Amino acid sequence: MIYLSISAAALAAVLCGYFFLRRRPHALFVLAYQKVGCAPKHSRLTREWISPKAFEKTLLRLHKYGFTTVSLQKLSEGKLPQKPVLLAFIGGYQSFVTDIFPLLEKHQMQAAVFISPDLAGTYNAWQDPHEEPWQNLLTEKELKTLHKSGLVSVGALALGGQDVTLLPAEDAAVSVQESLFRLKTQLGIKPEGFAFWPAEQFDSKQAAALLPDGFTAPLLTPRRGLNKRTGKRRLLKVLFPAMQPLAVRYTLWKHR
Repeated sequence: MIYLSISAAALAAVLCGYFFLRRRPHALFVLAYQKVGCAPKHSRLTREWISPKAFEKTLLRLHKYGFTTVSLQKLSEGKLPQKPVLLAFIGGYQSFVTDIFPLLEKHQMQAAVFISPDLAGTYNAWQDPHEEPWQNLLTEKELKTLHKSGLVSVGALALGGQDVTLLPAEDAAVSVQESLFRLKTQLGIKPEGFAFWPAEQFDSKQAAALLPDGFTAPLLTPRRGLNKRTGKRRLLKVLFPAMQPLAVRYTLWKHR
């Protein structure tokens, strides 16, 4: 009996080690970020922040493991490398141009910014200032400069950064379509994606009912998880390095 117990324990240990260490099939990763830098004192939203140093470590890790960053356009076309990753920055905060873009240039990697075009050059008015002071957003000029660099794709959020699941269906459709229209006509940037944020429970049918006809670009929600197969995708699942750094590091390592 003792030998049987030892054998069972050894087998369990081997199986656990196998599942822990084995590589997983390639996936389309979406790493979602919000604010960059140090969270203000007494902030209740510290999990939304990541330091430039931590972000650069992620870039180095992606390079080490053979991942390739992709643009929203390439994702929409389905022309993806073997190990693609989309770096998505939700909100369009000013810190992107000061802290993130220099790192993208340094390592020649791509990222996508999602912003409410009506708030460009203002602040994140959707946020309760009692939770954290408002943060400045990218200006129209900065967005155009970033887009022209070839390293930054630009996607839209609903007008005012609204959660469209809280709006009547007609108002939600207006918010989504007007946002896409303003990004193209007011800012002169063709929207290459849309982020339903923080509409975590959205599905493809609900999204299609709000989007303009013919809009087939990638869509994001805060739904957590992996996109297990590469190729063209509609509603993408995401990972949050700022909120779960160790879990994301392990997941990247598993898919190296």
